[in-house]
Amino acid sequence: MTLELIKAAIDYGKKKGEKIIESYSVDPQNKDFPYVFACVGFYSAFRKTGFKEVARRSLTRPIMRYYIE
Repeated sequence: MTLELIKAAIDYGKKKGEKIIESYSVDPQNKDFPYVFACVGFYSAFRKTGFKEVARRSLTRPIMRYYIE
């Protein structure tokens, strides 16, 4: 997922009056990560756009949130 697409989702949420946007991205831990699972986006891209990690139920699957003010 590109940064531009994430930013567009944030802008859309703002226009619709949302307060929180949540992400269920992936955080690969090694080079052998099967990229077929990356369709939900990478942790690093969401972090760069202002999402904060709020939970992590497994090593590779953080739950992240963006709070709209």
